[in-house]
Amino acid sequence: MSTTKAFRGFIPVRKKGSNYNTEGVDVLPITSGGLCSNNLFTGDLVVMPGANLATIQPFIAATLKPSGVFAGCQYVEDGEQKFRRHWTGGTCVTDLKFHVITDPDQVYYIQASLSLSVGELNVVKNYNVTVSSTASSGDTTTGQSSYYLLAATGAETELAARVVKRAELPNEKDSDAFPIVEVWLNTHRDRYVTATASSA
Repeated sequence: MSTTKAFRGFIPVRKKGSNYNTEGVDVLPITSGGLCSNNLFTGDLVVMPGANLATIQPFIAATLKPSGVFAGCQYVEDGEQKFRRHWTGGTCVTDLKFHVITDPDQVYYIQASLSLSVGELNVVKNYNVTVSSTASSGDTTTGQSSYYLLAATGAETELAARVVKRAELPNEKDSDAFPIVEVWLNTHRDRYVTATASSA
């Protein structure tokens, strides 16, 4: 049950609609000149700004168009291939690749900051998302994100995440103080004919 805050970011659940799910991620090579200076954690919502989308940064503003959800990384450090659930910004490595879930129809679990009534869940609304402290916060032990849904921002306007329904998990109740809900990325950059990650 979701009676305490345990923010874990975006957790992939299923695909929206009826389509084949490969359960795959895009592996994005990051050029040496565009090493990411931000910390990233598994479950972070990310945008890919910059020339040729060569860099990645956490989603931190409602005007940005998210490109997907970070799902770990791989790189070579001191001649050794490494795989991590989080990326420490500014680390000096070679052959850096970020794994990102980029499918705009992917549905995720995410915990809300406040309770949501049955009425609110029955009306299709969009919500903004953020992290529990700063844009680069997360758990460096588990590598897990601390993003959450801002429950007070629900509106029928263009915001990052659209709530589909309450998560179908054991012990999830309508009375939970911090419910887990299913969402998809309403403002995903691939939903636009022309879009830059940094504009509304």
